Amino acid sequence: MEENEQTIDLRVLWKILKDHWLPIVACAIIAAVVGLVLSIAVIPKQFTSEATMVVKNTDDSSTSTLLNINDINAAQKMVATCQIVFTTNHVLSELQSSFGNYSINELKDMIVIEAVNNTEILKVSVTTLNAQTSTDIATKLTELAMTEFKSVYDNGSIKLLSEPQYPEAPTFPSVPMFTVVGLFIGLVVSYIVFLVIEMVDIKVKPDDDLMQLYGIPVFAEIMNFELSDKASYKYNYYSHTGSESSQKPKLKTDPNVKPIEGKLQDASVADKIGDKRKENA
Repeated sequence: MEENEQTIDLRVLWKILKDHWLPIVACAIIAAVVGLVLSIAVIPKQFTSEATMVVKNTDDSSTSTLLNINDINAAQKMVATCQIVFTTNHVLSELQSSFGNYSINELKDMIVIEAVNNTEILKVSVTTLNAQTSTDIATKLTELAMTEFKSVYDNGSIKLLSEPQYPEAPTFPSVPMFTVVGLFIGLVVSYIVFLVIEMVDIKVKPDDDLMQLYGIPVFAEIMNFELSDKASYKYNYYSHTGSESSQKPKLKTDPNVKPIEGKLQDASVADKIGDKRKENA
């Protein structure tokens, strides 16, 4: 029973797609174009500058080259601490002194500090609406972060692995992503609209299989009498090989022919049959 219901659902879904594929595709293309236009001309572009730093539990002056698992674990914990320390109001206030156009809350929203794959590598990202501004803020933030680290930890060290890079292209919005997402939304939304229309339509259509779709047995069908009369008229009064304009009804051209018992017979033959029936009666 469950398998039958699943087959019915797939048939209905496929039928809707087959019957309305042209408007569905049209809606998808329109949505993709809208997404393309939004990503190019409407949504403000954002630029992200990134820098990476490595945190160690040992001082740079240490001459030991042995790898200690405890030092690595301690460095990873220090990275988690640095994520909080580097975004405190103390650091952000010093950063604001160099970039007075932004408040502390605005600067905090621009900055993302995170560990790379749970390692002792720290990534600093700054996102603004201007590529040069993002690079300048990221550069200043790494300088302040290294100074703040030394003031917080007596032991340990922090080293800049990669300086903030100037973003050549915006990181948001992504034109391909918005186009693909718009295409997908257009497909899904238009299909759902036609699906809802089909589900709320309670009319029985000629191609509906009531027994399979709804479990209702069909005992009889009501004939379309208007179409049936026209078809019967054409079949009885016109020849099978000629056209309607070139052929004339045979009943109107031969006065000696009249219908008897559903067949066309000669009038004289019909009279003889009638007389014979009277004698037998």
